[in-house]
Amino acid sequence: MKKILFLTGLLFTVVSYSQIEFIETTKTEIVGKIEYVYLEKIGDKAYNFYYKNINDPIHEYVNFSFKNLDNDVEKLYQIIIKGFEENPRDPYKIKANGDVIWLKYAKQDGVVLLQIQQYVSRDPDVMTVSKLLTYENINRLFNK
Repeated sequence: MKKILFLTGLLFTVVSYSQIEFIETTKTEIVGKIEYVYLEKIGDKAYNFYYKNINDPIHEYVNFSFKNLDNDVEKLYQIIIKGFEENPRDPYKIKANGDVIWLKYAKQDGVVLLQIQQYVSRDPDVMTVSKLLTYENINRLFNK
């Protein structure tokens, strides 16, 4: 009787550990990359925008995601480029993933620069900040 219980218990443990479930992955590709910032395409309909937080001593990557439903990638690019042309006093605000992202422009030595800022929802007391980006950086990032 002990042998039957032992074999039954062994059979159940082998069955429970031997099941493998395959998870389909979505193809990702890097659209553009510059130092500490990159734009990643996920499948056909979504994008991740990653940047290293320069306020963090370990420079952790922070991201925001958005779906490309109505050519939103091109719209984001146009909004960013518009800021370089206008150099707005107040930052542009966009919303992605429920987070508000600020596109803050500043002029240094006659050159307009962009800095991305956001409060990450997992830690709303900490503002993340990207390095300063140039017009050329944005064109490379969006592969233009």
